[in-house]
Formats: sequence, structure tokens, C-alpha cells
Amino acid sequence: MSVWNNVLSDEAIPRLPTGLVNLSDRELLQLAIRAHLHQPAIALWRATEFVMLREVAFGTPVLDLGCGSGAVAHAVLPSHQPIDGLELLRSEAKVAKARGLYRGVMRGDATRSPALTDGYATVFSHSVLEHIPDDRSAIREAARVLTPGGRLVFTVPSPMFAERIRNGPGGERALQEMNDRLGHFHYRSLEEWDDVLASSGLALVATRGHLPASTQRAWHRLDSLMNRRIGQRRILDVFGAIHRRELIPRRAWVAAWTAILWLDFRRPISDPGGYLIVAESPARAV
Repeated sequence: MSVWNNVLSDEAIPRLPTGLVNLSDRELLQLAIRAHLHQPAIALWRATEFVMLREVAFGTPVLDLGCGSGAVAHAVLPSHQPIDGLELLRSEAKVAKARGLYRGVMRGDATRSPALTDGYATVFSHSVLEHIPDDRSAIREAARVLTPGGRLVFTVPSPMFAERIRNGPGGERALQEMNDRLGHFHYRSLEEWDDVLASSGLALVATRGHLPASTQRAWHRLDSLMNRRIGQRRILDVFGAIHRRELIPRRAWVAAWTAILWLDFRRPISDPGGYLIVAESPARAV
């Protein structure tokens, strides 16, 4: 959308650039690899999100909706205080709390958030809403906890992501198997998101695409490889054990995967497999 460049500035709510703003593309890729050392497929996907998030400013306080382990917020929002996390899984919430980034980590369902009404200038959700069956309720809850003029910033896969899997080997069955494994329930178009957001009183302010076809193919190959088994263990579990035992120097590992992923990461964007979407709540009348 033509208003994308305006996402960085707003007089009603002061907004700060992310911790990504001064990083080069190579540094963004390396940051994503360090955040997901034993999962290079996720690192590739995350790096393409980081490129988009580099251009967005966040008002505070921030609610990290579906914060997981807190790895993404740690990279994106190191100076945005206060930040609260909301996470359904106890194990992930425990790791996120231990990072020391969050003011607090709430355990709860995004469709029935324990967060206070009008409590946050920004709700941030990265690759979460596609995992929530009732994503409309999650959007309504995000709108409820936003201050007037606050923004919801989120990333989600697009219908093109599903279409590419469907058109590949295995067809519809392959897509269903992937959805079951990844826990994906939705692939909404921008038009659908516009309607969903509007039904909760939010206006779509800006969008941007990521994950072009060639990058998605590289992600898919890596994802399939990481989930293959060597005996009883998946390859990604073997990678995880390597890093826990520090068998390979981290610096060498990051350098190697940067070289392997660089060309696929740098592909031009066309027919995006995912979106970054920014929506805004109405400002309070003066």
C-alpha cells in the first residue's frame, strides 16, 4: 500500500524503530540463524520477516501475542519497554520469562486474553494467527487491549503459500499433511484480512509481502530435510544435540548457514507467500 512509508511516524503515539533498523540484510540473516541455531528452515523464514519488520516502528507498552520463547521479541524489540508476553504453552512461557526482556509473561489463550482493555500501544504477533482456529476472536481481543490509536502488527502466511504446496508433489494431501504438522488453519487474502480487521473496528494501514516462490521452495526443502529421521531421531533433534554439547563453534555454524541460505534469502519479492500487516484502532475523539 502507498501508506507503507508512513508506518514509521505518528504524532498521536510516539513510536520507536526496532532493533533491526540499522542492520544490513546479511546481519538480519545471521541474527535469525543465531535465534534458531538448529532450525535453519525457520531461520530462513524468520529472516524474511525481519527485513519487513526493520521498517516498522512500535509504540509502547507492547503485547507480544503468542510470544513463544521470546526469541523474536528479543531480536526485534530489545529497547521497547515495557513489553508483556502472552503464551499458551507453559514450557515456552517459562523460557520467555527467563529471558528477562518481558515485564511479565501471561499464560492464556489469545481468544480470551487476560490482558487489560486499552493496555497497549502495540500488539505484535509473528506467525501466530494462522495457528489459531478462531482467529477472528483473537483479532477482537487484540483490538480490545489496544489503546485508541494503537496498532496491531502481525505476520501470517498467504494463500499463495498453500497454493504452492498444493501444486507440488502430493497435491492436496501434501498440503493437508503440512497443515497438520505445522498447525495451520488459515491462509487469508489481504481482502479477507481487511474484512476481519474491520469487523473488530481496526483499519488496515499498511501491508508488505515476503517469502517469494524460490525462497519458499528453499524453506520447504530444508523443512522436509530437518524432519527426516536418522534412526529414531529427526535431523533437527540431532542439530539441537550438537549445539547443546557445543560440538561445533557457533560462529562457524552461523557463517556456514549464512553462505548456504544467502541467495535464497535475497530473492526479489513477487507473489508473496506471507504478509506483514499493520492495522490501527480508532483514535479517541477529542
